[in-house]
Amino acid sequence: MPVFALEHTDSIVITADEIKKMNVRKISDVLNQVSGLKAGDTSVSIRGSYKVKVMLDGRPINDPTSSHGSVKFDLVSIETIEKIEIHKGKGALKYGDDASGGVILITTGKIDTLHGNVKSYRGNYDTSSYSGNCRARKGAFGVALSSGYDYTKGYQDNGDRKKKRAGGKLEYTPGNEFSLALSADYLKDDRGLSGRPEYPTPHSRKKSKMFSYALIAKVKEIASETFYNKAENKNRDPDRAVDNTITVKKFGEDISTSIRFDKLGTVNYGAAFRWGEAESSRFATTNEHSASLFATDAVSFETLPVTFSFGLRGSVYSEFDNTVNPEAKISYKKDKWSLSFIYSRTNNIPSFYQRYDKTATKEPNPGLDMEIADNFSLSFFTEISPRLSFGTSLFNNRITDRIAYVLGDDGIGRYENFGEVTYKGGDIFLNVKIMENLYLKTTYTYLKAINEDTGLWMPCKPRHRVYTDLSYRPVKELSIIFNLKYETKQYTRTDNKNSVPERTIGNIRIEYSPVRAAGRYGQVEFFGEVRNIGDKTYLYGDGWLAPPLTWICGLNYRF
Repeated sequence: MPVFALEHTDSIVITADEIKKMNVRKISDVLNQVSGLKAGDTSVSIRGSYKVKVMLDGRPINDPTSSHGSVKFDLVSIETIEKIEIHKGKGALKYGDDASGGVILITTGKIDTLHGNVKSYRGNYDTSSYSGNCRARKGAFGVALSSGYDYTKGYQDNGDRKKKRAGGKLEYTPGNEFSLALSADYLKDDRGLSGRPEYPTPHSRKKSKMFSYALIAKVKEIASETFYNKAENKNRDPDRAVDNTITVKKFGEDISTSIRFDKLGTVNYGAAFRWGEAESSRFATTNEHSASLFATDAVSFETLPVTFSFGLRGSVYSEFDNTVNPEAKISYKKDKWSLSFIYSRTNNIPSFYQRYDKTATKEPNPGLDMEIADNFSLSFFTEISPRLSFGTSLFNNRITDRIAYVLGDDGIGRYENFGEVTYKGGDIFLNVKIMENLYLKTTYTYLKAINEDTGLWMPCKPRHRVYTDLSYRPVKELSIIFNLKYETKQYTRTDNKNSVPERTIGNIRIEYSPVRAAGRYGQVEFFGEVRNIGDKTYLYGDGWLAPPLTWICGLNYRF
């Protein structure tokens, strides 16, 4: 069982080798092993906040057509990842708005020799998946190609899903002082929306697609990151007279560098520009832009194992008031333990959907303002021995001018800035090497998510959450991981009148890599996975029906 590379428990680096040892097929399964994180196929929250900025090779992959910060994790193949960096409750200083929960940076590997993989699996409910990646280098040029196709009939009526993915990357690295990388990815998703069990939608369909491009250039100490995303979302339900389309385009440019001073430490600084445009079948085309400057200074002391960093990000918006947001961190590190304190402030921008879209039950509110998020966290980490490591954090995330849907007396509402929400609690992780071939990794999160205006609990927020992996490797070729997930009761409504009960779900992952199947041309790996071993019937925190027992089995050929 891998022990993640830790700067502190608020900053975690997960390497490709560590991901390989997890026997996982989805990025969400990687993220769920980090204390304080909760991830799904298209969502991730850090310490209760779903406002998490997820970056892939220099560009955001959050869905710009979504009103709740969903993430297009399907744009990246897990086999191509070099590392994942997770910054809890911070990161907005460099990466901008919509990061009150934190920032996740996904970096794909540099292209070197010819290598790649071909993977396929099948499962119940007519589930199938086929994917491939190939990377090669010739001199200063490197090329990478990837593609994938997934289908499932689903475990509910109208629960089918078909997904297609394609991507490419071109690198040019003539020397150590200059590099250029161009990436392009495409994702198309066509699915049925079953609805909640009490409110089924047997004819509701959703079609979405996203194009994502990034250009990263480095010249000596100067780095430039440019991205362009275009996302389209179509929803249709003849039973409810719904036939809507929304398209959002996003462009961004970031340029940064650093200067080293003898006494003042290292100063990192840069500038950013953002432009966005939305068009819909229900509102006129609208666009907006912003520009930002940021700088941070990190100072270390020769006589003390203390590092202090402080920075500011100033932003000018076309649609909102200008802001200046600070971020500060002080850390103490000695031998095999460390302690750190962080404060940061960021803004969550209301989506185009929240401001301009009009439906049968929602009026637009172009004057909707930003949320303001203040994050405080205190983190401790220690490596007690080579067989035992432990970390814990206390956090307080306060969001003011929060955006909420307010229903009017006529049954029609709109999104408004309304009051304050706090996410308070703590998270713990524990890594234990029980025996030479037996490892235990456990994370626990306590979360108190309260609407301070009403005193009521926020929906979809369990008070207690436990995630445990017990990894057993009886022989070098075989890895067996038993996983246990536990969540306490969650409210499904803001008025706390309905809830789903606590649940404990068991899963198992197996991977077999026979030595006799390895050769000069590659390695064959066989894998299998069973989720919800007990075939338990339960609901997610939002009231939607969760999957029963599901299984997959397949093979992966690495070359």
